[in-house]
Order: sequence, then structure tokens, then C-alpha cells
Amino acid sequence: MLERKVLYVLDYYKKNTFMGSDGPLYFRIHRINEGTEDNPEYKLEVITWPGPFIFDKTPDEQKTYKSFDYSEAGMEEILKYLDEEKARFS
Repeated sequence: MLERKVLYVLDYYKKNTFMGSDGPLYFRIHRINEGTEDNPEYKLEVITWPGPFIFDKTPDEQKTYKSFDYSEAGMEEILKYLDEEKARFS
């Protein structure tokens, strides 16, 4: 299981995308707005896919998209989710 410190601090995702891997699991985490420009509702979107290829070289049908709250609780949920996804790809 990945440790929380591996995914950086929450403020990192305001302007950056995190891409990583854990064995057969490859993933991408970035902030999205599910609200409007006037009333933003920020979430963290996690995209997972089986390695060994990078995001751009992996067919879309192999990618899974899921969003989580933009909060520390959301980050903890992401860690659990990534662990589940890794087991699915193993």
C-alpha cells in the first residue's frame, strides 16, 4: 500500500498533476471542477490503468476514472482505492 506522504500535500494539486505507479498499477491524480465557474466544486480525479504503458499510449477502454473529495479525507480514500485497483491488476 502506498503511504500518504507519497501523494504530496493537498495544495500541490491546485496546479499540478501527479502521475505514479505501484507494481502493475499506473495512476494519475489531478484536481477537477465539477461545479461552475461561479460556484466551483473541486474534486480530485484519479485515473487508473494497467501498466506497462504510459497514459497517452494506453487505450481509453483500459482506463478507470473516479473522483474524490478535495480534502485530506479524500486523499485517504484515494490511498484505499489505489490499493484495491492494484489488487485488481495483479
